[in-house]
Amino acid sequence: MSSGDPTALSVVETALQREIRVDCYVRSPLSTAVASRITTLVERLRTLSERGVVADVRVDQWPMNGSVADESRGTRDELVDAFERWAAQHGYSLEPAFRRRITPPSPLGLDDEPRDRTRVPLVALAFYEADTDAERLRGVVPCTDESHPDDGRTYTVDQWLTAVERTLLDTAPNEPGTGQTTPLEGQ
Repeated sequence: MSSGDPTALSVVETALQREIRVDCYVRSPLSTAVASRITTLVERLRTLSERGVVADVRVDQWPMNGSVADESRGTRDELVDAFERWAAQHGYSLEPAFRRRITPPSPLGLDDEPRDRTRVPLVALAFYEADTDAERLRGVVPCTDESHPDDGRTYTVDQWLTAVERTLLDTAPNEPGTGQTTPLEGQ
Protein backbone atom coordinates (compact mmCIF):
# COMPACT_ATOMS: atom_id res chain seq x y z
CA MET A 1 0.00 0.00 0.00
CA SER A 2 1.25 3.43 -0.79
CA SER A 3 0.99 5.72 2.19
CA GLY A 4 0.27 8.44 -0.36
CA ASP A 5 -3.12 6.87 -1.08
CA PRO A 6 -5.13 7.05 2.15
CA THR A 7 -8.28 5.72 0.48
CA ALA A 8 -6.52 2.39 -0.06
CA LEU A 9 -6.64 1.81 3.71
CA SER A 10 -10.24 0.75 4.28
CA VAL A 11 -9.71 0.46 8.04
CA VAL A 12 -9.51 4.27 8.06
CA GLU A 13 -12.87 4.58 6.34
CA THR A 14 -14.48 2.13 8.73
CA ALA A 15 -13.01 3.70 11.82
CA LEU A 16 -13.91 7.29 11.07
CA GLN A 17 -17.56 6.96 10.04
CA ARG A 18 -18.75 7.42 13.64
CA GLU A 19 -17.57 8.92 16.90
CA ILE A 20 -14.55 6.70 17.55
CA ARG A 21 -12.45 6.06 20.64
CA VAL A 22 -8.93 4.78 19.97
CA ASP A 23 -7.37 2.40 22.47
CA CYS A 24 -3.60 2.23 22.03
CA TYR A 25 -1.99 -0.90 23.49
CA VAL A 26 1.75 -0.83 24.12
CA ARG A 27 4.00 -3.77 24.96
CA SER A 28 6.46 -3.31 27.79
CA PRO A 29 9.19 -3.04 28.83
CA LEU A 30 10.57 -0.88 26.02
CA SER A 31 14.04 0.32 25.22
CA THR A 32 14.59 4.07 25.46
CA ALA A 33 14.71 4.45 21.67
CA VAL A 34 11.46 2.54 21.14
CA ALA A 35 9.77 4.34 24.04
CA SER A 36 10.63 7.65 22.40
CA ARG A 37 9.04 6.53 19.14
CA ILE A 38 5.93 5.31 20.97
CA THR A 39 5.69 8.66 22.77
CA THR A 40 5.73 10.43 19.40
CA LEU A 41 3.03 8.08 18.12
CA VAL A 42 0.87 8.80 21.18
CA GLU A 43 1.33 12.53 20.64
CA ARG A 44 0.06 12.11 17.07
CA LEU A 45 -2.98 10.22 18.40
CA ARG A 46 -3.67 12.93 20.97
CA THR A 47 -3.49 15.55 18.21
CA LEU A 48 -6.24 13.65 16.38
CA SER A 49 -8.32 13.79 19.54
CA GLU A 50 -7.63 17.49 20.13
CA ARG A 51 -8.71 18.28 16.56
CA GLY A 52 -11.92 16.28 16.91
CA VAL A 53 -10.95 13.55 14.45
CA VAL A 54 -11.42 10.89 17.16
CA ALA A 55 -13.54 11.23 20.28
CA ASP A 56 -10.96 9.94 22.74
CA VAL A 57 -7.57 8.25 22.99
CA ARG A 58 -6.66 5.77 25.72
CA VAL A 59 -3.14 4.44 26.12
CA ASP A 60 -2.46 1.30 28.12
CA GLN A 61 -0.03 -1.59 28.42
CA TRP A 62 -1.10 -4.92 27.02
CA PRO A 63 -2.94 -6.83 29.76
CA MET A 64 -1.37 -9.87 31.36
CA ASN A 65 -1.83 -13.30 29.85
CA GLY A 66 -3.37 -15.06 32.83
CA SER A 67 -5.92 -14.07 35.39
CA VAL A 68 -5.70 -10.52 36.66
CA ALA A 69 -6.93 -8.75 39.78
CA ASP A 70 -9.10 -6.33 37.75
CA GLU A 71 -11.58 -8.70 36.09
CA SER A 72 -13.26 -5.88 34.17
CA ARG A 73 -10.05 -5.41 32.18
CA GLY A 74 -9.76 -8.99 30.99
CA THR A 75 -6.70 -10.80 29.77
CA ARG A 76 -4.51 -10.40 26.72
CA ASP A 77 -6.02 -13.57 25.23
CA GLU A 78 -9.57 -12.24 25.65
CA LEU A 79 -8.62 -8.97 23.99
CA VAL A 80 -6.86 -10.71 21.10
CA ASP A 81 -9.86 -13.08 20.75
CA ALA A 82 -12.11 -10.04 20.24
CA PHE A 83 -9.65 -8.59 17.72
CA GLU A 84 -9.54 -11.92 15.85
CA ARG A 85 -13.35 -12.07 15.70
CA TRP A 86 -13.44 -8.58 14.18
CA ALA A 87 -10.72 -9.50 11.68
CA ALA A 88 -12.47 -12.72 10.60
CA GLN A 89 -15.80 -10.93 10.14
CA HIS A 90 -14.26 -8.19 7.99
CA GLY A 91 -11.80 -10.08 5.77
CA TYR A 92 -8.64 -9.27 7.72
CA SER A 93 -6.03 -11.26 9.58
CA LEU A 94 -4.00 -10.11 12.56
CA GLU A 95 -0.90 -11.99 11.43
CA PRO A 96 1.99 -11.40 11.23
CA ALA A 97 1.77 -8.77 14.00
CA PHE A 98 -0.19 -11.04 16.35
CA ARG A 99 0.74 -14.70 16.67
CA ARG A 100 -0.47 -17.62 18.71
CA ARG A 101 1.63 -20.67 19.34
CA ILE A 102 1.56 -23.63 21.63
CA THR A 103 4.63 -24.20 23.77
CA PRO A 104 5.34 -27.80 24.69
CA PRO A 105 5.44 -28.99 28.29
CA SER A 106 8.67 -28.41 30.16
CA PRO A 107 11.20 -31.21 29.67
CA LEU A 108 11.99 -30.85 33.38
CA GLY A 109 8.47 -31.88 34.31
CA LEU A 110 7.53 -28.46 35.72
CA ASP A 111 4.57 -28.05 33.35
CA ASP A 112 2.37 -31.03 32.57
CA GLU A 113 0.46 -29.51 29.66
CA PRO A 114 1.31 -27.42 26.63
CA ARG A 115 0.54 -23.70 26.92
CA ASP A 116 -1.03 -21.35 24.43
CA ARG A 117 1.11 -18.22 24.03
CA THR A 118 -0.02 -15.02 22.34
CA ARG A 119 2.57 -12.63 20.93
CA VAL A 120 1.35 -9.08 20.49
CA PRO A 121 2.92 -6.21 18.54
CA LEU A 122 4.84 -3.38 20.20
CA VAL A 123 1.87 -1.12 19.55
CA ALA A 124 -1.66 -1.72 18.29
CA LEU A 125 -4.76 0.42 17.92
CA ALA A 126 -8.32 -0.72 18.54
CA PHE A 127 -11.20 1.48 17.37
CA TYR A 128 -14.45 1.50 19.36
CA GLU A 129 -17.70 3.37 18.85
CA ALA A 130 -17.58 6.13 21.44
CA ASP A 131 -21.22 7.21 21.26
CA THR A 132 -22.82 4.02 22.57
CA ASP A 133 -23.10 2.37 25.97
CA ALA A 134 -21.91 -0.99 24.65
CA GLU A 135 -18.36 -1.07 23.37
CA ARG A 136 -18.43 -2.06 19.72
CA LEU A 137 -15.11 -2.85 18.10
CA ARG A 138 -14.86 -1.13 14.69
CA GLY A 139 -11.29 -1.95 13.67
CA VAL A 140 -7.79 -3.03 14.65
CA VAL A 141 -4.38 -1.96 13.34
CA PRO A 142 -2.02 -3.62 12.52
CA CYS A 143 -3.95 -6.00 10.33
CA THR A 144 -3.58 -7.74 6.99
CA ASP A 145 -6.18 -7.44 4.24
CA GLU A 146 -7.03 -10.98 3.13
CA SER A 147 -9.28 -9.97 0.23
CA HIS A 148 -6.32 -10.49 -2.12
CA PRO A 149 -4.71 -13.76 -0.96
CA ASP A 150 -1.77 -13.47 -3.35
CA ASP A 151 -0.69 -10.05 -2.17
CA GLY A 152 -2.29 -9.54 1.26
CA ARG A 153 -1.35 -6.12 2.49
CA THR A 154 -0.44 -5.50 6.10
CA TYR A 155 -1.48 -2.10 7.41
CA THR A 156 0.61 -0.67 10.24
CA VAL A 157 -0.19 1.82 12.97
CA ASP A 158 2.06 4.38 11.30
CA GLN A 159 0.30 3.90 7.94
CA TRP A 160 -3.09 4.42 9.60
CA LEU A 161 -1.92 7.59 11.33
CA THR A 162 -0.31 8.94 8.16
CA ALA A 163 -3.44 8.23 6.11
CA VAL A 164 -5.68 9.95 8.64
CA GLU A 165 -3.35 12.93 8.92
CA ARG A 166 -3.24 13.31 5.14
CA THR A 167 -6.96 12.81 4.63
CA LEU A 168 -8.43 14.74 7.52
CA LEU A 169 -5.77 17.11 8.78
CA ASP A 170 -4.16 17.92 5.43
CA THR A 171 -0.70 17.24 6.88
CA ALA A 172 1.51 14.22 6.90
CA PRO A 173 4.76 13.14 8.51
CA ASN A 174 7.90 13.76 6.46
CA GLU A 175 6.26 16.48 4.38
CA PRO A 176 8.26 19.70 4.19
CA GLY A 177 7.01 22.22 6.70
CA THR A 178 5.23 19.85 9.06
CA GLY A 179 8.21 19.24 11.33
CA GLN A 180 6.96 15.68 11.92
CA THR A 181 8.84 12.47 11.42
CA THR A 182 7.44 9.01 11.07
CA PRO A 183 7.71 7.46 14.57
CA LEU A 184 8.01 3.82 13.54
CA GLU A 185 10.04 4.37 10.41
CA GLY A 186 12.17 1.37 9.58
CA GLN A 187 10.27 -1.02 11.85
